[in-house]
Amino acid sequence: MQEAIKLASDRLGQIVEDAASEVYLFSAEDFTFTLVNRGARENLGYSMSDLRDMVAWDIKPELSRDSFLSLVQPLLRGEKTTLEYETVHQRKDGSRYHVLTHLQLIVTEGEKVFYAAIQDITKQKETNAALTKVSTRLDAILSNTTMAIFMMDDQQQCVFMNRAAEELTGYKFEETVGRSLHDVIHHTHPDGRHFPIEDCAIDRAFPEDHQTQGEETFVHKDGSFYPVGFTASPMKNEDGKTVGTVIEVRDLREELRARNAEIEFSNALKTKIEEAMAERDRLEAQLVQAQKMEAVGQLTGGIAHDFNNLLQVVGSNLQLLSKELAEGDAKRRFVDNAIAGVSRGANLTSQLLAFGRQQPLEPKPQNLGRLVRGMDDMLRRTLGEGIEIETVISGGLWNCLVDPAQLENVILNLAINARDAMSHHGKLTIEVGNASLDDAYARSQPNVTPGQYVMLAITDTGSGIAPEIMEKVFDPFFTTKETGEGTGLGLSMVYGFIKQSGGHIKLYSEEAQGTTVRVYLPRTQRQEESVRQPVTTETPIGSGEVILVVEDDAAVRETAVDLLRDLGYAVLTAENADSALAIVKSGVKINLLFTDVVMPGKVRSPELARETKAHLPNVGVLFTSGYTQNAIVHAGRLDEGVDLLSKPYTRERLALKIHEILSRHASAEAALSGRQAEQAQTSDALKVLLVEDDALICMATADMLSDLGYAVTEADSVATAEHCLAQERFDIMFTDLGLPDGSGMVLVEQVTQLRPEIAVIIASGADPREYAEGETIATRFVSLMKPYDEHSLKRALEQCKANGA
Repeated sequence: MQEAIKLASDRLGQIVEDAASEVYLFSAEDFTFTLVNRGARENLGYSMSDLRDMVAWDIKPELSRDSFLSLVQPLLRGEKTTLEYETVHQRKDGSRYHVLTHLQLIVTEGEKVFYAAIQDITKQKETNAALTKVSTRLDAILSNTTMAIFMMDDQQQCVFMNRAAEELTGYKFEETVGRSLHDVIHHTHPDGRHFPIEDCAIDRAFPEDHQTQGEETFVHKDGSFYPVGFTASPMKNEDGKTVGTVIEVRDLREELRARNAEIEFSNALKTKIEEAMAERDRLEAQLVQAQKMEAVGQLTGGIAHDFNNLLQVVGSNLQLLSKELAEGDAKRRFVDNAIAGVSRGANLTSQLLAFGRQQPLEPKPQNLGRLVRGMDDMLRRTLGEGIEIETVISGGLWNCLVDPAQLENVILNLAINARDAMSHHGKLTIEVGNASLDDAYARSQPNVTPGQYVMLAITDTGSGIAPEIMEKVFDPFFTTKETGEGTGLGLSMVYGFIKQSGGHIKLYSEEAQGTTVRVYLPRTQRQEESVRQPVTTETPIGSGEVILVVEDDAAVRETAVDLLRDLGYAVLTAENADSALAIVKSGVKINLLFTDVVMPGKVRSPELARETKAHLPNVGVLFTSGYTQNAIVHAGRLDEGVDLLSKPYTRERLALKIHEILSRHASAEAALSGRQAEQAQTSDALKVLLVEDDALICMATADMLSDLGYAVTEADSVATAEHCLAQERFDIMFTDLGLPDGSGMVLVEQVTQLRPEIAVIIASGADPREYAEGETIATRFVSLMKPYDEHSLKRALEQCKANGA
């Protein structure tokens, strides 16, 4: 007897083991698996040994422990004898499959165990999903087409009507299903006579097994008659047997009206043509406007220079004339009105330059915390009451070098984007703090230099950005807004400004969670400039200092001379840079060179300034222009140490700027004398070979090196540099990469191989490591990214000294 029971048990176990369904037995106490058949083990990829260490919910990734316990409670409490549910199982390799579970609680020999029969329904789910997709697509097509569609079975009874058919007939499908369609909508002639079905061409399509077309009159649910065109086609099954009819029907009322009213149709057509022509004219006007605005952007630079010269002549003469009129003179009102007109013209020119994005950046040492706090009122007015604004400013904040006006525009632009993403209701958090980007992070991001930065973060609680468009948000003209609501240039302009400022921008976003934009701006050691200029009621007057005015426009030159003489300065004049250079070389005393940027002749204004500084080291230089044309602007930024007075300028602005430069040079001269005396007491200055072909950059860098106590020799080409190296001994070579007669990197390689005692600094707008061949050379130089200031230059020089220069 025992052997028979054992045999039956073994056979039962073998049946369970070999069953096609997955079979699981697990404890009702601790839910650990006690038996899992072969089909289940193979599908899961686990051995029985693995499964004995697992509990039931370990293979159900979509059910937590608590969810599973809640699910089986009806069985444990005896409320149900079986449970059937769909869930997901996860294999050992991480893949998943859908299952249908039949679960029972079985009590055997006093022990409660769960018995689960599992059916893999993944393919069934996929098939159902595909079928649902096809069915949904077909339903969408039939429901959205404007053609009325009916289907009749082999008994000529209605089995389908789409939405257009319901709208055409006035009947809902529920009112026609199972009824003869002819008896519902086609039973009577317009004159009231009965319409027998055997006379109906539509119903002949099925018994005669061919397509019929024509025009008939249907009866609406409200009893009215209306003309229709129809096509009735036999509907066949997969065996080719005709099983019903498909009828397509279109309303002919409009068509018949058109047939009987050709004149009205002609007039309507004429009206449509006129509307189309008007729309074309409107689009052409928009195109002309767009082309005009593009032309304004392109012509801005050229127009601005000549127009500002004209404004300068008019404005200067008006100011001189105003001085000659008594305070109570009635004519003074006319002069004041004319001066106001000049001011409005100057504002117009400035707006044109801003539109054309041709204004250079003027970076200044800036405390971002102070700037953000100063924008608080403006942000609240701009964003509206629906946006809650929180500002978090860290203590001990560093300064950064940035154009404050442009940065305000960036913050405002990002805040407005955040407001739109939050649909005008949400929370905006602006955070400012110190940050450091290490080498590992810099390597993972394009064009990022490791170092210390000031971080500005703007976070919203809006809709977020989808991952598939995250990479496109900075692309020019890319926008997710509706047509007419955005140009797609906002974020690309923000990106360009941050990169132009030597910074880094990073976007973090999750859909429905919000977006954070982090902006990193390089730290500067320079102190923030005073926000408020000292208030003065007096215009600074000169003490006979000599100013050389270089201006090719005779009228502008004459008015500048009159203004300067009226301010107490002695004036020399030249109509071009060549003539001015001759005056400089004559040895006459000159305190300040006042020159236009755009000049005719062989010598450019920056070269004139460089030559003047070479002959007169203590001379001040003031440029003026209505448009810089990049002569003193590089990478969109005003060169370090360059003073620019934009035209048109007033007598007061001219006086203040000249007084500022003369005072600064007087202080610098005194400080230089002190440093020179101090250096004379210590040791000889280190000698630097400065290799730079841009005259103005070379002049500014040479001044900074001299101020730092170095002896500077200048070279503007590879050939000149090689000649200097052959003639003199140098401690440091400071070179650009792009030189007119060759590569600066080739020069660096020669120096590192033949003159290893010379330290090398490479100053460039690109990473020099990209041009270096081999790690040995790359470790021999110090990299200094343009644009640089005196503090970053000093750090590079100190690094050279630390390396043994």
